[in-house]
Amino acid sequence: MIHWHIPLLWRFVAATVVLLCVAVGAFTFWATRPIDLHESIVIDVAVGAGARQIALQLDSVGILRSRLAFVAMARLRGLDRRLKPGRYKFSESASINSILNDLAAGRSEIVTVTIPEGWTLAQIAEHLSVKMEFESKVFLTLADDPDLLHRLNIPTTSLEGYVLPETYSFAWGVEPTTVLATMIDHMSAIFADSVLVQMNVLGMTRHDILTLASMVEAETASHPERARIAAVFHNRLRRGMLLQCDPTVIYAMGGLAPGQTLLTRDLEIDSPYNTYRHTGLPPGPIGNPGKASVLAALYPDSTDELYFVADGGGGHVFSRTLDEHNTSRARIKREQRRPAGTDD
Repeated sequence: MIHWHIPLLWRFVAATVVLLCVAVGAFTFWATRPIDLHESIVIDVAVGAGARQIALQLDSVGILRSRLAFVAMARLRGLDRRLKPGRYKFSESASINSILNDLAAGRSEIVTVTIPEGWTLAQIAEHLSVKMEFESKVFLTLADDPDLLHRLNIPTTSLEGYVLPETYSFAWGVEPTTVLATMIDHMSAIFADSVLVQMNVLGMTRHDILTLASMVEAETASHPERARIAAVFHNRLRRGMLLQCDPTVIYAMGGLAPGQTLLTRDLEIDSPYNTYRHTGLPPGPIGNPGKASVLAALYPDSTDELYFVADGGGGHVFSRTLDEHNTSRARIKREQRRPAGTDD
């Protein structure tokens, strides 16, 4: 009788296997089919999130037919521990495989960040906290990290002045360290071999140049004037004169409140950044200069001017002597007091 039951058992096993294969195939076909999205769906994948956690996120927004199928597919493809953090946007038919491809390749949403020239690290950190959604204090802590400063051979206590203001594109969710490193690399790229030669000609270090460039940046937004203002500072440095740069005093004060103006008594503030009291360059940059100001500090105009004063129209009047300077200041004050439409 046993011989009669063996064929029957095999037929039963074979039928069961076939049914299981059909069931698994049907489930797989159903579970991995794309879901047509009627609107874009955005999810934020945290650092260290695995396939299970991501599956829960995707399921909660209705983008998965089966969490089990997502986790199984991730493991079969060896991607379960290779899914990258970031902000991901799915706006078309999304299959499990296409979702896994995006997560494994790190195709997260790109954030464009524009850093204006002259901004301080504090201003940059605040802006990044809004655009990149990470805490500003994290960025500022990194910028003051002694180990990082030592590795970068930066002879000061802060990266102030060492990041290049321009427009950057970052994947959302990128670490603050990566953002800071990118900005530092862009500034460092300015200092090519020819620039290093010019620094030797001037007898200045990169720190000196960035400090001077930050002062030029703070003094004018006019591109044609930058090299001329830089020349005034170079001339005063060579003569051992006080640089008397108002923005250094403002930096020493921690900035000005809205509507606040710099007063004569502020020029007496006790700070190494106060260039009305201390000769030479301040200890470090007072902001982060753009490339144009860095090049102006490196290649100043050839002039013997020692003074400049704002003309009230966005530019400056330059002078060689103190008498000329005082005459220009008096004239500009008279013009500013004169009612509009009147003549001398």
